[in-house]
Amino acid sequence: MKSHVFTASWVLLLVLAIAVALLSLNSARVAFSGNADPLASGVTVEQVGVRLSPEVATAIRARRVTAATWALGYALLMVCLVLVPYRRGERWAWWALLLSLGVSQLVSIVRILALETVQGTGASTILLVILGLGLLLGAPRMFGRPKEPPVTVH
Repeated sequence: MKSHVFTASWVLLLVLAIAVALLSLNSARVAFSGNADPLASGVTVEQVGVRLSPEVATAIRARRVTAATWALGYALLMVCLVLVPYRRGERWAWWALLLSLGVSQLVSIVRILALETVQGTGASTILLVILGLGLLLGAPRMFGRPKEPPVTVH
């Protein structure tokens, strides 16, 4: 039973990493395409460009591409981390996932206090919940008692 729970753990974490990679690629696509890109209060990047300047709209798109590429880089690293050391049961990989994704998403949620907005916190909350579930499922294998070697009688 324990092996099924651990399999669920790493599969869930892998699906999370792949989803972040795909969503980040889509975010970059939206920024590059120039399609309607909704910002706060339903205002689009195009509307900002018309109201302020095309340079501001371009800067907003460029920042979106930067954020998307950082998310993609992290997601690809997470895929590698989950597929190799985490699946092998290396405890440091559990901590690395918790610290890297957990802390970054907590910082993202701080926007509620710092910027007085909840916009964008839904995604961070979803990531934290899925990460927490995946890591909780893997915790017994990572932090349980090590298997005793078989006793041989000479």
